[in-house]
Amino acid sequence: MEPTKSDQPHKNMSRRNFLKASGAALVLLAGGGLYRAVDQGVFSTARGPAYVPWNVDVAFEPDLAEKDPVKLVQYAILAANAHNTQPWLFRVQDNRIELFADLSRNIGAMDPFYREMNISLGCAIENLCLAAKAFGYEPKVQLHEGEFDRIKVADITLSDRIPEVSPLFRMMTKRHTHRGAYDTKQPIPEQLLRDISLLSRDNPNADLVWHADDQSKKHVGALIIQATEAIIQDSVQAHDSHRWYRHTREDIHRFKDGTTLDATGNPAFIRALGKLLPISEASSNDYWLSMTKDTHIPTAAAFGSIVVSARSRTQLLEAGRLWQRVHLWATSKGLALHPLNQANERQDREQQLGLEPVFGSALQRLAGRGEHVFLFRIGYTREQAIPSPRRAAEEVQLQ
Repeated sequence: MEPTKSDQPHKNMSRRNFLKASGAALVLLAGGGLYRAVDQGVFSTARGPAYVPWNVDVAFEPDLAEKDPVKLVQYAILAANAHNTQPWLFRVQDNRIELFADLSRNIGAMDPFYREMNISLGCAIENLCLAAKAFGYEPKVQLHEGEFDRIKVADITLSDRIPEVSPLFRMMTKRHTHRGAYDTKQPIPEQLLRDISLLSRDNPNADLVWHADDQSKKHVGALIIQATEAIIQDSVQAHDSHRWYRHTREDIHRFKDGTTLDATGNPAFIRALGKLLPISEASSNDYWLSMTKDTHIPTAAAFGSIVVSARSRTQLLEAGRLWQRVHLWATSKGLALHPLNQANERQDREQQLGLEPVFGSALQRLAGRGEHVFLFRIGYTREQAIPSPRRAAEEVQLQ
């Protein structure tokens, strides 16, 4: 059977990558590259200190004798977050957990108004609340309004309740961002998208909007590519994004954060070769753009937007809680998700620099009513995503 038009770009890209990689790999290994391969972690993908937090137990049967609010942080840190910056700090008391933003982990020109940071913190709140119920706590969340850069963002008060281990809690260690190709032969039923939309019922200020028909997907895809090109052409924004990339095995286990080659969604052989070659900011940007054009956009089964009624800090936190819930639920159904927020990042940059709101206007049209704050793709995939590094719970707790 001949590949479909939507399959062709990704398959051609894969063939080209494979042929180039094969020749380069032979040269590297023949020249003594085996030692570097071991040193760079080619044979130890997603293993070592930076990945230990993913081993936390989600299959336990609740034992109230083991109740300890400190354990809840072990699950909160597994939440989705922008560029894997993990911008959270926790202070744990007997019946309360305070959540703070770590402003040192801001992405600079990629997130000048802390939109992505606050969404990330909302994801951590959702994980923490799901874990609290599993351990026999009733969490009451108080979100703190104020300026975007206010450090303390939430108080979670804990009271006793009957343990509830939800299916979403069980998905915490399985939920990973899948940045590879999705299965273009397996569309998502409309009813399933409607079912996902029901997850927004508990977030009155955050809602989901789907872009699933061919015309909408073409429009959204073109917008994402245009935004990616604009970020790359903005040297400050491109640099602030690239500085979170961890290429060496040493950096991965030293920082335990950031984006990695293993998490790109590429086949193992391509990832292995990439670890053996030096990665410059320019080559990283070229790769990002080609993946966006040839893989992310053409293989998306649908795109989704999260829209809030007003862009306040508390509503961004609520948007994050919704995104985390959607991602966990989708994982339980075998679906893959991948944030593609380039247009939102350009919108924020336009506002920061006082530029014409090209992307801001385009996103407003996508949102309809309300404020567009988050864009992602969704689809089925046959390959399991590889986890990203994580700092341990004790590393993000305030004494």
